[in-house]
Amino acid sequence: MARRSRKEEEWENHERWLVSYADFITLLFAFFVVMYAISSVNEGKYKVLSETLVSAFSGHPTSPIPLQQEQANQAMAATAPVRLPPLPTIAKPTPLPAHTRSKTPPPTATSSEAVRLDTLQQQMETLLQPLIKDGSVVIHRSDLGVVIDLNAKILFPSAQANLTPAAEQTLTQIARVLKSVPYQIQVNGFTNDLPINTQLYPNNWALSAARAVAVVEIFSAHGVDPRHLVAAGYGKYHPVAPNDSVKGLAMNRRVSIVVVAPQHPAKAGMDPIMAGAIDQRG
Repeated sequence: MARRSRKEEEWENHERWLVSYADFITLLFAFFVVMYAISSVNEGKYKVLSETLVSAFSGHPTSPIPLQQEQANQAMAATAPVRLPPLPTIAKPTPLPAHTRSKTPPPTATSSEAVRLDTLQQQMETLLQPLIKDGSVVIHRSDLGVVIDLNAKILFPSAQANLTPAAEQTLTQIARVLKSVPYQIQVNGFTNDLPINTQLYPNNWALSAARAVAVVEIFSAHGVDPRHLVAAGYGKYHPVAPNDSVKGLAMNRRVSIVVVAPQHPAKAGMDPIMAGAIDQRG
């Protein structure tokens, strides 16, 4: 019995390496936990984790302590929107005083000028009486002055701006009357809505303007002051009759001669460009 007890006391434990291996596994586990924790940093969780690890290795387990209220407020303040001071109120600008304009309508032609325009209208009606009877010419008064509408069929061939011999004779007679008139004379060309596209006139704008210029050139060549002459092309956009009939198409092909009544007594006989400058200055 004594011999058996001695052998039992001399027995050695060959599995002590398991203790070191267990410690190594524990440290390895703690290392990966730390690595996982710091991969997504959160201040509150990081503090709880660190305190838990310290308590685990120190042998003094404690309950996790959450963030203090002050630290939590600081964390919230870091993500809270910044409150800027209110912007100063900008005073509304005081509107500038508008330029005072006279409410009095512009002066119209004087009585002597009105008589002169009436005389001119009568002269034109007497001169062009045959053409007025057959409807080729219409003479009337408007707010601008005396208007003489000539149908284009007595002036130009279709789709052309070359005056016929009869048209040149008629316009020469009109020029002899107009050359003594000291007012602005505006010649306006009009067409119907039939499309045109020739080598000389690609559209109705060009045709109407060329016809107006042709009449102006006749007036200038026969003594009318060129400073008083104005040529304008209106194309097809100001018809006097519907373009759905032969009669309407013919009425819209016309040239309008407007003897413009002066709007200021001092501008009678003045260059129209200078008269316009006076209007702009008031």
